[in-house]
Amino acid sequence: MANLVNPEMALTALPALHEPDRSHRQDHDPSHTGSVKTHQDHVFNQHLSHDLYYPVPPTGTSKTTDFSLLASSPSVLPRDQRLQDQSSPRSASTLILEKQPIPEIPMPVKKYTRIVRNLRWTVLSVYRRLNILVLTANITAMIVLAIQHRLLSLSPETAATTVSTNLTVGVLIRQELVINALLWSFGKCPQSLPLRIRRIAAKIYHLGGVHSGAGMSATIWFAFFNVAMVKAFQTRAIQAHQNAITVITVVLDILLVSIVVVAHPSIRTRLHNMFEWVHRFAGWTAVALFWVQFGLLADARATDPNSNIALQQAIAQSPLFWTLMIVTISIALPWVWLRKVPVHAEPLSDHAIRLHFTYTNLPLCTAPRLSDSPLLEWHAFAGIPKEDGQGFSVLVSRAGDWTSHLIRSPPSQLWVRGIPTMGVLYVAPIFRKMVLVATGSGIGPIMSLLCRRDISCRILWSTPDPEVTYSTGVIEHVRRADPEAIIINTTVAGRPDLVRHTYDLYVSSGAEAVFIISNPTVTQRVVYGLECRGVPIFAPIFDS
Repeated sequence: MANLVNPEMALTALPALHEPDRSHRQDHDPSHTGSVKTHQDHVFNQHLSHDLYYPVPPTGTSKTTDFSLLASSPSVLPRDQRLQDQSSPRSASTLILEKQPIPEIPMPVKKYTRIVRNLRWTVLSVYRRLNILVLTANITAMIVLAIQHRLLSLSPETAATTVSTNLTVGVLIRQELVINALLWSFGKCPQSLPLRIRRIAAKIYHLGGVHSGAGMSATIWFAFFNVAMVKAFQTRAIQAHQNAITVITVVLDILLVSIVVVAHPSIRTRLHNMFEWVHRFAGWTAVALFWVQFGLLADARATDPNSNIALQQAIAQSPLFWTLMIVTISIALPWVWLRKVPVHAEPLSDHAIRLHFTYTNLPLCTAPRLSDSPLLEWHAFAGIPKEDGQGFSVLVSRAGDWTSHLIRSPPSQLWVRGIPTMGVLYVAPIFRKMVLVATGSGIGPIMSLLCRRDISCRILWSTPDPEVTYSTGVIEHVRRADPEAIIINTTVAGRPDLVRHTYDLYVSSGAEAVFIISNPTVTQRVVYGLECRGVPIFAPIFDS
C-alpha cells in the first residue's frame, strides 16, 4: 500500500517524465553475420535512417567506441538542418566511420521459460518480495495465534499495538530522513566489495515494498481489532465511551480500506490525483482518529471500577501512545520546513522549462518537492547543482496538467517542503563503471549525477529534438561527462530499441551496471529485457 499516511514521500527523486511508448516492438535477439564491410554498410544505412549522432573524438586521443558511427559535429544538429542533410547528396560525407568498427554484439537468449521469467522479474520483483516478506511475517503471527486459539480473543490494547506497530514501520520507511540515511549508508559500499554484494546493495530503493506490506498488514490487524472491541463490549471489559469508540472504529475501517484500494497499481496509475488526495487526507484523518480512539480507550481503562490505574499511567504505559507519537512526528516534520521560495524560470521550449533556485544548495542525486498548491499536489524533481555552488536547477517537461501549466505560465515563486530526498542514482557510484540511459527529461536526474566528476560512465539519451527541446546547455553538460554520449533524436529516428542499444553499450564498455530513468512503460520493458539476460539494471519503481 503506497504511502499509507504520508503519500508525498516518494522514494525516487525524479522529474515528471513523459515519453509514452508508441512503439510496441518486441525485444529481439539479432546476431551479427557477414564481413566487416557488410557490417559497415549496414550501420551506415542504419545511421541514415535512424539519425544517431555521435561526436568526433579529439585528434590524437584514444578511445573505445561502442558504436561504429560518429557525427562530424559534437552538437546535435537542428531539425531543419538534419532533414536537409538527410535529403542532400552531401549528407553521406558528413558521417565518419571508424576504421575498425566494432560489430554488433549478439544479444543472448533470455534466461528460463517465459513463465519463470515473468514470475522472477515481474511478479516477484524485489519490491514485491519485500512486500510479501512483511505480509508473511504478520500472517505467520496470525496463524500462530489462531493455532493457540488466541487470535479472536486478543485484548483491544494488544490488537491496537499490532496495528500501530505496522503503521509505524510503514510511515518510517517513507520518512525523508530514514530514506536518506538508508541510501547514504548503502551508497557508501566500497567498490572493492564483490559485484554481487554491490548489486544487492543497490536494490535499497525497493524499500517501498516494506511500506506497502506494513500498510496492508496494519489494515488486516485492524479487522481483528474490530473483533476485540466487540468482545470487550460484550464482556463489559470496556464500559465507557462505547458509542464513540464504535463510530470511530467504523470510520477507521472505511478510511483504511479506501487507502488500500486506491493504492492498487491499476487505480493509482489511472487516477493518480485521487490516489494522492485519498492517501493524504484519509491518512491524516486516520491518524487523528487513532489519537481520539486511544484517548477514549485510555480513559475507559482508567475509569474502570476494576482498574487501579490512573489516566496518566494508562497513557504512558501503552505502546500505542509511543507508536502514534512516532507516526505523528514523522508526518508533521516535513511540513515544519514548508516555505515559499523565489524561482527563476528559463523556458527551453514549449515542451520543457528549467527552474533555477538559490535558496539552498543540494547534494547530488537529491530531489526537492515543489508545489503551487501545498495541500493538493507535490512533485519531486531531481536537483542539478550549479557549478558555482550557488543554488541548483531542475528540468521539467510536459507530463500532465501541472507541468503543462508550469510551462505555459512560468512561476516566480513555488512552495518547497521537507528535505531533498535521495533517489536511485545516489547509489550509482558504488559501481566502477556504469551505463546511464534516459528518455526525455529523464536526463535531469542523470545530469545531477554527472556533477560528480569521479564517475566513469557511458550515456544513452533518447529524446525528441534534444537541442530544440532542452537547449545546447543540457547537451554540453552531458557531453562533458561522456564525450561519446549517444543522443538519439526520436523525431527523425523514431523510437529506438533501447534494450538492444543498452546491451551493446553495456558489454562493449565493460560496465558493471545500467541505470535507466524513463517513463514507466519504457522502464519496465528495458528492465525486463536486460534483467532476463543477466544484466544488473536499476530504475525507479513508480510506487507512489
